[in-house]
Amino acid sequence: MAKLFLSYASEDRTIARELEKGLQEKGHQSVWGVDELIAGRGWGELMPRRLAEADALVALLTPRSKESLSVWSEIGAARALALGPRRTALLPVVIDLDEPPAYTQDILVLWGRKAGDANYTRLVDEIDRAIRAHLTTLRTEAERLSSPKIFISHRHKDHDIARGLAETLNTTFELTTTDIRCTSVQPYRLPFGQNTGERLRDEIKRAKAVLGILTPDTAESTYVMFELGAAWAERIYTCPLLSRGAGITDIPGPIFDLSPARLWIDADNHQLLRDLEAELGLKRRSDTQGLIAERVASLVRSATAVEATALHHP
Repeated sequence: MAKLFLSYASEDRTIARELEKGLQEKGHQSVWGVDELIAGRGWGELMPRRLAEADALVALLTPRSKESLSVWSEIGAARALALGPRRTALLPVVIDLDEPPAYTQDILVLWGRKAGDANYTRLVDEIDRAIRAHLTTLRTEAERLSSPKIFISHRHKDHDIARGLAETLNTTFELTTTDIRCTSVQPYRLPFGQNTGERLRDEIKRAKAVLGILTPDTAESTYVMFELGAAWAERIYTCPLLSRGAGITDIPGPIFDLSPARLWIDADNHQLLRDLEAELGLKRRSDTQGLIAERVASLVRSATAVEATALHHP
């Protein structure tokens, strides 16, 4: 779970020990054990290193810690780390005080039991919930800001082909749902509330591969043209994927000279998977060989199908 740094005055070591024990039972790890003693190493040397490893600082604020310079310093360091890449959480725990110290009054605090109480179970539970909420928030933010490895560019009317391709990729390789961007297929769509143009532009710039599904009328889509052009400009590995009768002349500039894969041909799909494996360094799943063949067969059917409207063309 989380790596924790307990900040406390030496007079509160017994309380810190109880909380550390309870939090360890919840699955958390202390980066600086309450009873850890390292000869020849100063607090000023160790504290920044250990705190920098922590996901959260739990600061015990008691009548004994109000004048503790070490607690002040550790809280100050945690405030700075909270603004850094690790986003260290600062959890002040007030015990046996009527109000938090002035230097923490702008922070939401946890109110602990009186110092004379022997049972800190409820407080441990509250600290655990706060830490888990913090980690969940960080994961959610990371997922929203993460960039996909593989970007599937397509018209939304071709979502069945896009779905077949995304499912084939996810079945073949060890990928997460955030490793693939496919704007018409769940769970690979954009998060709600995002600026579509800006988000797509940023994701394409950081993608490792852009796969463009092309049909005879794809040129009508400005988004697909934008996405393929942006991938070309960023020198990203780009592969045209012909489907529903599209030919070489349907590959738009500036990628018209790139060798395409024909999604209605089984062998081309398997070569595409091998090429992506080599180009991107993807790792294949070990237990999905039979299912991969089924996914490819489904993708071939989708890429071969002729749209109903096309049947009425003269």
